[in-house]
Amino acid sequence: MVEEGNGGEALLGCVQSLVRAFGLLDRLADCDGMGLSEVARAVNLPRSTAHRLLSTMEALHYVRFDRESNRWCIGHQAFKVGAAFAQTRDLGEIGRGMMRSLLREVNHCVNVAVPEAHGVCYVDQAIRDGFRQTVARPGAVLPMHTTASGKVIMANWSPLELDRYLAHKELRQRTERTLVNSDRLRAELALVRERGYAIDDQEHEDGLRCVAALVRGYRGDSFAALSVSDRVASLDRLRMDELGPMLVSAARRLSDNLDLGALSL
Repeated sequence: MVEEGNGGEALLGCVQSLVRAFGLLDRLADCDGMGLSEVARAVNLPRSTAHRLLSTMEALHYVRFDRESNRWCIGHQAFKVGAAFAQTRDLGEIGRGMMRSLLREVNHCVNVAVPEAHGVCYVDQAIRDGFRQTVARPGAVLPMHTTASGKVIMANWSPLELDRYLAHKELRQRTERTLVNSDRLRAELALVRERGYAIDDQEHEDGLRCVAALVRGYRGDSFAALSVSDRVASLDRLRMDELGPMLVSAARRLSDNLDLGALSL
């Protein structure tokens, strides 16, 4: 609900501008480029309003102005957003088949998680027969520092990103094994970077173990984590180090397939 008064009117104006900007973007996406008058007529806006919105989007790289043809076109930032959507779609379509194949190979629960504002969100899971759902069920958002998926993503952050996270995020203890000391966590992340995979040895939940490897996006960023988890009785500590390189290889294949999906846009 929009509040009444001057604040509400200002908010309504911002929302209206956003709707108009997306309308312009939609029109430009349907063609190879349009002149100012043409695009303004297409969305029923005055030329001055259309120009103001397009100039703002140009500064943000969502559109670009071709000065040779005097036409407005889609910018590279819009492409990046579209590619990110394509990767999310492909993560389900491509990742699910790979997860089922990996499940048959290792006979442990297989998970895919993505970074989320408050931690790491599990978006898909392949479960072996008789396995009881765990805290890593799809839709669950768990802390970065207590999970293998979260730690493998953190290990690939820049030093600045990691410093910012540790400065503003409380490292809450979940079990006796949870890493809540920032220096110990940094040392653990350095080890993760060195070997390529992360381990959660009952750090989030007693009796549960997990191994995770990084899935990179088309720009080489930390896009997701591919992990294997199981109860301690079924997944011993030595087995985790055997699974690590297998996960690294599977995550790399998934990254390559996602990259091909982005390039096909």
